[in-house]
This record gives sequence, structure tokens and C-alpha cells, in this order.
Amino acid sequence: MENERIYSQELEEMRSQIEILKGKISKQDIINEKHITRSIKTNMSEIKRTVTVSIIAGSLSLPYCTWIFYKFGFSLYFTIATCIMLAVCLIITIRQQYTLKNLDISQGNLIEVAEKLNKFKKHYHEWIKIALPIIVIWVSWLTYEGLTYMESGPIQTGFITGTIVGCVIGGIIGGRINRKIVKKSTDILNQIDELLLTDKPVK
Repeated sequence: MENERIYSQELEEMRSQIEILKGKISKQDIINEKHITRSIKTNMSEIKRTVTVSIIAGSLSLPYCTWIFYKFGFSLYFTIATCIMLAVCLIITIRQQYTLKNLDISQGNLIEVAEKLNKFKKHYHEWIKIALPIIVIWVSWLTYEGLTYMESGPIQTGFITGTIVGCVIGGIIGGRINRKIVKKSTDILNQIDELLLTDKPVK
């Protein structure tokens, strides 16, 4: 009887320790879940800010380029083509921003959010393959316009030199922005995978 009593006490103590351990694990899961959710929201905010800056830059570039090319007497075809190119890029970027605004991990289905974000990431990942040839053609055309319609001299040399330097700097900045968006999107997708593994709703 004494042995049974001791065994029963030990068993009860083990059960108590297991319950305590379960409570600690549950609390740790909640802490991890909140940390991941907070990190997702931070990364999403950074992506939205980056895209917003791109929209602002595009909105300013459209009227400025139209004015500067008109001022230097560049051909109407080049000016219109540039306006169309900038307008299309601006519209696409605005659409991507609209997609981001509709991604709410606290309200939406995580799988659906992940699918939409993956399409968003793929757009930026693949966009460079489309943008690079267009930029090369546009810069070549711009150089031709400068040599054709501008008077030879310091202004022409400065314009062409400034154009080349500006395109290089712009390409570097654009590439960094593109990589940042892709990286942040990848981080968010990985974090969503972690939340899905916990099989718990996001709060």
C-alpha cells in the first residue's frame, strides 16, 4: 500500500509537471506567433513605402521628361514614346500598390495572401527581364535624339554625359529597389509558412 501511495504521488507530480510544460510551450508558441506576425507587418509596410516612392518618382518624371524633351526640340515620336513608357510603368506600379493594400494577414486567408504575394514577387522578379531591353533601346534613342536635335557644344555634351551617368545611377537604384522588394516578399512568404505550420489564426 505504501508503495502504491508513493507511486500515485509520483504519477500525480509527473502529470502536474507535464501540464506546466504544456503551458510553457503554449505561451512560447503565442510569443513566437506574435513575433512573426509583427515582423510580417513591418516587412509589408517597408514594401508599401518603397512602392509609394516609386509611384511618386514616376508621377514627377512623366511631366518633367515631357517638358525637357519639348524644350530641347526632340522629335514628337520620341517624346510620345517616352510618355507612353513612363505612363505604363506608373500604371503597373499603382496596380501593384493596390494589390498590396488588399493584403491583410489579420483578416484574410493566409494561403490566399501567400498566393497573391507570390504573384507580386514574381512580377518584380521577372520585370527586370522586360525592363532592361526597353531601357537599352530608350537610352540609345535618347542619345540619337540628343546628337540629332541639339546644337553641338557644351550643352549637348553635358546633356549626353548627364543622361548616361543618370541612367547608370538610376539603374543601380532601381536594381536595389527591385531586389529589396523581392527579398522582403520572400521573407514574408517564409514567415507565412511558419504561421501555417502552427495551424493557428493570426491575431
